[in-house]
Amino acid sequence: MRIHPPPPQKSTIDAAMVAKQYIEPEMERGRVVIMASLDVKGAFDLAWWPAILKGLRDARCPRKLYHLAQDYLKERRTVITINSISMEKNITQGCPQGSCCGPGFWNLQYNPLLNLSYTNHTKVVAFADDLIIMIKAESVREAENTVNVEMNKITALLTLK
Repeated sequence: MRIHPPPPQKSTIDAAMVAKQYIEPEMERGRVVIMASLDVKGAFDLAWWPAILKGLRDARCPRKLYHLAQDYLKERRTVITINSISMEKNITQGCPQGSCCGPGFWNLQYNPLLNLSYTNHTKVVAFADDLIIMIKAESVREAENTVNVEMNKITALLTLK
């Protein structure tokens, strides 16, 4: 399994430039390009801990590091205080955005989506919790069929959870 760490000094502009570099030559050749953009709503808040731990196992994470992550994710609680009234709640999912572990945990959970067997007419670009799927084809019908195939793969992967 390949782990895709975020490239250093990359931004949404870099992701847009990758998309432009993929699309522009195809359009110059008169081909069709379909682009679908997926945004995971509340991605960091909804990070699924079993998927993170599975990602660590799949990456053959050293046992001690795996257990450290496992301990980090168990028995977590949040406290909210409003007007001197406090409430506590157990947390069973999520990665605090801005935490040192959050981006790495997110990558572990997101990697299976990046590692799907896409067709050679497909390019996938990911940045944080956004995913762009670009399909090139000779006709609109061919592009639509391919994007449907790719979206079915993504749906099948996401419904396994």
